[in-house]
Amino acid sequence: MPAKAADELPQVRILFLGNSYTAFNLLPGMVGELMLSSQMLAPHIGSSLQGNYTLERHTTNAEGMELLKKGADDGKPWDVVVVQEHSVVSAAAAVDADARMLMENGLAKLVKAAHELNPKVLVVVFQVWARHEKLWKEKSADALATGNNPEQALARIHVANANAVKAAQEKIPGAQIIVSPVGDFWWRVHDLYPALSLYAEDGTHPDLLGTLLSAYVILGSIGGREVLEQSSWLPPDCPAVQAARVKKMVLDHPEVFKAAGK
Repeated sequence: MPAKAADELPQVRILFLGNSYTAFNLLPGMVGELMLSSQMLAPHIGSSLQGNYTLERHTTNAEGMELLKKGADDGKPWDVVVVQEHSVVSAAAAVDADARMLMENGLAKLVKAAHELNPKVLVVVFQVWARHEKLWKEKSADALATGNNPEQALARIHVANANAVKAAQEKIPGAQIIVSPVGDFWWRVHDLYPALSLYAEDGTHPDLLGTLLSAYVILGSIGGREVLEQSSWLPPDCPAVQAARVKKMVLDHPEVFKAAGK
């Protein structure tokens, strides 16, 4: 069967607002390539990625907020906005009142702005991963700020995300917000396939496979199981066997796809 041209497919407009966790290895572009390769959806991708930004800081970034208001390259509003909180705030917000207020206010402001422009917009909260365990052995201040160990950090990330989503939904009734459980899959891969590296040398940011795994989870959260299953694109220099292993792990967890397509 001949490949369909992008203009023959249903269009989806996705804006990414994040920091270096999203920028490393061009995650937004990966999600777009995977989506297009599925031959089920044609993506319009936009991004505002600023190092060390919190969600709150994104709300005061004129360039990013203008991009949110302007919409996609076809002039239509964004269908999906993927937001990524600062990695330390993402965990600290579970136990620190100031960090919680920062995260909840930042998410609510972004959701409100996106919802006013498109009441049907889906806001996807990119759940980050815990840092590499080596950073706790090295007594890294950033790692210790997220918890006493990776397990506690991930548990706090869960709580902080849930609290922030609940607070935003209370402030903006009718808003569609889901959490894409990227960090959970990092933990599963680390547990089942400890030889697979997902981290860059710094133990914080993703290497190529880590970004691809993140892209698989976010793609599944947005497009659903079939879009992920049908995707065929692979980044250059990424071993196909490793990619297939982490992709199958995501496909084997239906909770990723339960809110897709809203």
